[in-house]
Amino acid sequence: MVIRTATGSEWTTVADITQSAYDQYASEAIPEFWHHYTINTRQTILTEPAIERIVLTAADEIVATVIYCPPYEKQIGDQVIKNPYPEMRLLAVLPQHRNKGCGDLLITECERRARSDGYEFITLHTTGLMTVAKAMYQRRGYSRFEQIDFEPVHGFHVWGFIKSIKEQNND
Repeated sequence: MVIRTATGSEWTTVADITQSAYDQYASEAIPEFWHHYTINTRQTILTEPAIERIVLTAADEIVATVIYCPPYEKQIGDQVIKNPYPEMRLLAVLPQHRNKGCGDLLITECERRARSDGYEFITLHTTGLMTVAKAMYQRRGYSRFEQIDFEPVHGFHVWGFIKSIKEQNND
């Protein structure tokens, strides 16, 4: 398996894999939120200049993706979210490649990049829909970081998590 930054010609593939991986949550989400979420996710992957689109390949096929984002301040609904740390977003593994360590490899790569960029912490967001992901993040040492929580539509909570990465060598 190889981890690398996606080329511009692969961004559509990254968006497609992300959509495919996240489709499993559509039936459980608030429809208003899900509609906007899928549009915003695709638009972010295809157009956002500040993010790094990271891919994991097996036999020259992209099987998993994640986005590494710089610190930010942005308006989400009526909330202003300020995140002074880099963020890992939209971790997606094709269903047939799950439970093979692909997600762990991409998380480790984002942590490595954040450390290399001089940060002591990395953050992420998840929701109540993503129970497997939340458990994986907590096993890896992520804890709640309420300062970056938000509610994009009434009743749908997105939780922030943070992890110290300053003294890790290869986790």
